[in-house]
Amino acid sequence: MKNNNFKKIFLPVVFIGVFCIIIRKCSFHSLPKNKFQLFKFSIEESYEENEYQLLVKNPVKCPIGLLLSCQDDKTNEILNKLSPILLEASADTLIRIKDRGNLEGKIDVKLRIGNPDIAIQSSKIKSLPYPNGNSYELLQGNNSNPTHNSNISRYAFDFTMSTGDTVTSVQDGYVIGVIDGYHGWGNGDKWKSYSNQIIIYDTITYLFTMYGHLKQNSSMIKVGDYVRIGQPIALSGQTGQAQEEHLHFNVLQADNVKGGLKSYRLDSIGNYKVKELKRYQLMTN
Repeated sequence: MKNNNFKKIFLPVVFIGVFCIIIRKCSFHSLPKNKFQLFKFSIEESYEENEYQLLVKNPVKCPIGLLLSCQDDKTNEILNKLSPILLEASADTLIRIKDRGNLEGKIDVKLRIGNPDIAIQSSKIKSLPYPNGNSYELLQGNNSNPTHNSNISRYAFDFTMSTGDTVTSVQDGYVIGVIDGYHGWGNGDKWKSYSNQIIIYDTITYLFTMYGHLKQNSSMIKVGDYVRIGQPIALSGQTGQAQEEHLHFNVLQADNVKGGLKSYRLDSIGNYKVKELKRYQLMTN
């Protein structure tokens, strides 16, 4: 009789517990209707006296590359000879094309962040991306499943930070990208583009650092700001492709890939040698 009573009480409790765990791992959010950009990119076009002009302004404190194309074959040949065009930090360029008619709205401009010809100056990051004295577990490390196995994320780190925990910069540098308007999360690649994030560029080492899955509207900095190591920049969250609350931290270098950036392999981060790190290891800044 006691066993029957035990089953009547225990089994429903277990079922409820398992159900709650499943619910936590499932998203009921819809994909955001609007997409946000890391920074505003300025393009001005004009046409007069049989000359088309394209003025492109670099709004950030790092180099960017421009890839130009056009569906018209002859115009595309001209653009191929020009591309890629490298714009230094905060610089602009004026492109002139004669005798091809009015090309306004017909030129496709793709952007690559950084200059891949600049040699990286360091393989060490002195700080972890949270305040001194704080400790978090390493949820996922380098070159690992389920998500750190592509050019853009291979050497990233995920830390078990809760929503609202303070995120700090690991280096001095300029803020070159901020997205903080997204709310919601989900599973699968379709959610990759909907993470709130900040990107900072170090003009000494030429490394970019990215902080992802940030809480909506939590950014404490803006594009163009110069930040210092240890400075609070945002709050951790759960946005984009994120099954649970955590901070996605990635060190990036310029490369000739789509978007211009790929994940960069560190030797050490904070006081830790990267090759010795283990999943779920507690890491103190």
